Amino acid sequence: MDNAARLSAERFRIIYEESFKVWSNLYHRAIKDPSLPTSYLSLPDLFRLHPFFPNDLTLKHAEYTGFSRVYATGSSIWGSQQTTCDYGLPSFQRQVEIDVVAQHPVLLSIVEISNKNLNFAPWFINDQQNYLAVLVLAWTYILSARWVEVMPEPCSLLYTNSSAADYDEDSMTSSESNQNVVSVDIGDVSSEEFRWWAAILAPEPGWQATMILRENIFLSPWSIRLQSGPRFSLLYRATSSAPLRLSQSAPSFRSASRFLHNFCVKHNIADQSYAALAAVILFPTMKSRQPLQLPAPTIDNSENLTMAMSSQISQEHLHNEHQLGYEWMCQGNHLDRLLTLSCNVRGIRSMLLSTFYDINIECNAVTPWLQGAVAAIESLASDKPLVLGRMFMERSPQLSFLWLGITVLGLQEKVLQDVRWGLIPIDLHSSVWSGTVQSFLQQPVSYPLVVKGSISRADECRLLFLSQSGFHSRVPLCQWKPFGNTLLEDTDLEVRIHAECKGHGLQYNGFFWDCITGEVPSQPMSDISTHAPPVLLPPRDSQDIEKVNVDYTKLDREEESISENATRNIFGWLRIDGYASCEKEIWESEWWDILDSDDDYEVDEGESNPDSRRGPSSRVKSWILELSN
Repeated sequence: MDNAARLSAERFRIIYEESFKVWSNLYHRAIKDPSLPTSYLSLPDLFRLHPFFPNDLTLKHAEYTGFSRVYATGSSIWGSQQTTCDYGLPSFQRQVEIDVVAQHPVLLSIVEISNKNLNFAPWFINDQQNYLAVLVLAWTYILSARWVEVMPEPCSLLYTNSSAADYDEDSMTSSESNQNVVSVDIGDVSSEEFRWWAAILAPEPGWQATMILRENIFLSPWSIRLQSGPRFSLLYRATSSAPLRLSQSAPSFRSASRFLHNFCVKHNIADQSYAALAAVILFPTMKSRQPLQLPAPTIDNSENLTMAMSSQISQEHLHNEHQLGYEWMCQGNHLDRLLTLSCNVRGIRSMLLSTFYDINIECNAVTPWLQGAVAAIESLASDKPLVLGRMFMERSPQLSFLWLGITVLGLQEKVLQDVRWGLIPIDLHSSVWSGTVQSFLQQPVSYPLVVKGSISRADECRLLFLSQSGFHSRVPLCQWKPFGNTLLEDTDLEVRIHAECKGHGLQYNGFFWDCITGEVPSQPMSDISTHAPPVLLPPRDSQDIEKVNVDYTKLDREEESISENATRNIFGWLRIDGYASCEKEIWESEWWDILDSDDDYEVDEGESNPDSRRGPSSRVKSWILELSN
């Protein structure tokens, strides 16, 4: 090492190569099997531990300059695994806040995708037709309708005056079929079903889901506004009782779910509907001032094709119908969990970015680890979004559903930008609810704890957090474990008393919503533990790994700000009360010499408290704020 904190140039290169090879292996696996991993995408099994909103939820309203919040709160219960410990470790709670409304609609654009590699045909059964945009619009209504039913405050769901054009299939002329109009065949439908599709495909918002709270009007989190795209028209079969544009009330969640199910069965697009749902779930997290983009529909309404697709019965079709059937949407609170997950913006961001976390990487090695990952992605798959989507799914199988949505929305580059900056937040709630590893705190304390008179600093952090003593009661912002060991005699009392214990580790013991009737458990208390095994990388052939040609163009030894920030943060959390004499070289290394010219801190050479010896630079302050958001 060049100093007590920084990696040597050789070690830096080795970590970079390891990461590059991991992602290169994922790339080759994705190339060999480009299809969707159906074993990871079973809807009833998705996020089974994620709580869902109860009907008597207590909502809180907060006013800020320029905006308001309406949010639900709850508390998770944590503790340590049961052991033969003589001293015990406390149980403790962590509060959760989840926003449940929006002030502005999500902006959408339906565009022709220029990337020829963004062809979803390998992922879907009906590979000749692309209904994703249509299905996305339908799902925004369905989630909003369910939101109206679940929220305790006065909510309404109404049609507006905007609606899509309609044509009797026999009366449509060739002049009406042009490039600016996309005709959607909804088949033989009831008047209510017809009116619903007219609202779903309207050029302006055809429906509105709102909440009134303290004389303020809020929107559902999935309210949308189309900024650009084709106009939609409805095709239907003329009957003696042809559908009419009637002024009807907007249908319930169940009715709308049935309408969508009928449409998917007709066109054999249940799997596309699944992907559309994955995209809509991400709307609250990924919305921005720039419209989210949806691929323009590719629809052939020729009679022969329509009849062929309508009559097609296959095992694949039946499988997908089962996966996304009407019964699934209306039973078992499966969709309710996804609705609550969608509102959990902080949790989704932490989950997605955990794909780039590795439990074995130490805080001073984060830079080369992330550089190697980004280098492999950019050199191998930057122009292959479907392949990259499969790589992410292989790396984090339990998040395949979310990565499917990211791919549909074309947001992979947005996620990678956070990775380049090292902005990978941690959220213990979403980690246990999703089964992801987001922090070294989730690993059990080592046994034996003491080896040759020392313990690892990572174990020291774990025991300090489990003890909930003083400053150590908060979750550290940095999830990357500290390097090195500490002499047992130099550790805090909270650590030393557990030197002979076996089995300590962070354990999740349940979650309670704050409700009008009091605290309501989201699920029965159980022995669900956040103990997680070391991250298991996908199987790889060692011979293939040796053949990987590592691209070193992204290796930048001189730019280690991510490792610097991570190291300062976790050591600052660990050593808030002062460092041991054996760590003097670490604290005097150049990574702690970060005073900016505009800082007025004075250094007291005799002070051993790291927070008083050094003041955070504006760069570190910005980094911490980013991680906190």
